[in-house]
Amino acid sequence: MKQFAQDTGDAMMAGDVDKLNQIYADDWATVDSSGKIFTKESLLSNFKSGKHKLLSFEIGPMNVQMFGDVAVVQASVTEKRLHDGKDISGQFVFMDLLKKRGDKWVIVRTLGSKVM
Repeated sequence: MKQFAQDTGDAMMAGDVDKLNQIYADDWATVDSSGKIFTKESLLSNFKSGKHKLLSFEIGPMNVQMFGDVAVVQASVTEKRLHDGKDISGQFVFMDLLKKRGDKWVIVRTLGSKVM
């Protein structure tokens, strides 16, 4: 799962929307701190347009629990990131829920928070 997280970050840094499309399930969603729901469509659109840019990242300690074809990943990440040209860099904690569909893992839900 650590390599999966690394591959996800690498695809974000490269703006590789095709790879991100494979990593995130079609029904993927997350909720921001204001309660707004973001979908896979909005995620891909933000990277495709350049509105959202990941400049660098380093994954910290990770905890993975496996439940058959479901995995829960908790980790921290330090990122240099821009959104609409605004620096939103920092240290974050996140939890991803992954599901094995066919022969590959996809992220179906994410929840993250900036460490203050």
